[in-house]
Amino acid sequence: MEQQVLFFDIDGTLIDEELDIVPESAAKALKEAKEKGHRLFLCSGRCRAIIPKEVLELGFDGMVGGCGTYIEIGGEQILHHTLPQQLQQEIIEDLLKYHIDGVLEGKDCSAFRRDYWMPVVKSIFAENGNFTSFAAKTQSYWDEEFSFDKMALWYDESSDMDSFRKKYEDRFEFIRRDPTFYEVVPRGISKATGIQAVCEYLGIDISQTIAFGDSANDVSMLQCTNRSVAMGGGNPVLFDLVDYVTSPVMEDGIANALRHFGLIGE
Repeated sequence: MEQQVLFFDIDGTLIDEELDIVPESAAKALKEAKEKGHRLFLCSGRCRAIIPKEVLELGFDGMVGGCGTYIEIGGEQILHHTLPQQLQQEIIEDLLKYHIDGVLEGKDCSAFRRDYWMPVVKSIFAENGNFTSFAAKTQSYWDEEFSFDKMALWYDESSDMDSFRKKYEDRFEFIRRDPTFYEVVPRGISKATGIQAVCEYLGIDISQTIAFGDSANDVSMLQCTNRSVAMGGGNPVLFDLVDYVTSPVMEDGIANALRHFGLIGE
């Protein structure tokens, strides 16, 4: 088969979100695909600083991070879309004003409210404190010095998310991930634009690409590539949008998908 460029989401695609591990079948399948000459890229909403070590060690040729705000190929940064400092400060002030919890994410750091309270955010804060492989300090608070490119926002009945969305929806896309969670990315930036930039940089045609994802923020990349795979157990909204629905992560989903397309042996 002609060499392909494969783009993989992380959470729910490479990593099982309950067990928080990469299954051995996926690691072996990715190694075999690379040995056969296919190129492997991460394509994640995660910022560069908080990509798990066990994922980085799988041997990817590059990454599209932060939903397209950061691109790295062969260890070299080729794109980093940053928000103006004044806009960053205005956003922080409004998040506090409208009592919205969440994580402000950049290439080097994730930042949290001092009084974070949503259960998911508490869990992320604990997890992110373990990441030190890329930057000396990978998490901070909103009142400290840091820079962010995108947002992951959680809210409850005490929050005024409607007012925040209304103010910023002309500048950001609000991707609903669940009833109390939005992933918020600058308009014009997405996993799809990241994939297009990688293809342009490598001088390859989009016909040589396949994307693998499981959630709503993967829609743009799954529709961008020539072929697409949704993980079984992922968001059902994807199932009618893709070429192939594979088995869940821990049921050899990645390996089965690579075999389906003839990218690795039986």
